[in-house]
Amino acid sequence: MNFLAHCALALEASQRWPQGHTLRQGLLAGAIFADFGKGPIDNSLPLDLQTGIRLHRRIDAFSNQHQAIRDSCATFPPELRRYAPIFLDILGDYYLSQNWAQYYAHSRAALSQQCYEACDIYSVHLSAEQAAQMTQFLTYMRSADLLANYHDWHHIERATHSVLRRLDKLPLLDQANVALHDQRDSGAAAFSIYFQDMRHALPEWASLIAGVRESTPSTRQRETT
Repeated sequence: MNFLAHCALALEASQRWPQGHTLRQGLLAGAIFADFGKGPIDNSLPLDLQTGIRLHRRIDAFSNQHQAIRDSCATFPPELRRYAPIFLDILGDYYLSQNWAQYYAHSRAALSQQCYEACDIYSVHLSAEQAAQMTQFLTYMRSADLLANYHDWHHIERATHSVLRRLDKLPLLDQANVALHDQRDSGAAAFSIYFQDMRHALPEWASLIAGVRESTPSTRQRETT
């Protein structure tokens, strides 16, 4: 899942988990911050932010194993299949933005502002390395109001370019853009399946709150992305 889906599920968790409203800002910040830090979660972070990062990782693990995701990845050309999960994450935000009203009553604009505010509040907990990585992206995200505008295909192409640039695979850009355009309509049905499955699983993931409180140094060392 990409940023909009992660943030939407984080907000939904805050509404559906017991006492979830007390975790809301940490869940929203964690939905974004988790992409800028790997390895064990720092146990000195606020518990709600730790929970947000854990939720982000649980969603990623769930989506990586979902059969609809695997089937969709198999439709990409062989040269792109290794990167197909990343492309599907990007497309997921396009599908969610296009069909937002089917899932949520609140607006994307309202969600986006809550997320930006949460990032501002919790940015003091970023390491120097994380802050350096995130500053430019968060500035762009906010100026473009990205979370509210993923239905604009321009943002999908820009995200694809950014991913391939980071992977040093820009020669694949044209082929990737064609493949994503081919998926633009055909992949929507699969998205509706796995996104709804994630929403159904959200109540079970409330145990992540206890997981933060009960984690020990040994379990933290074993945690992976």
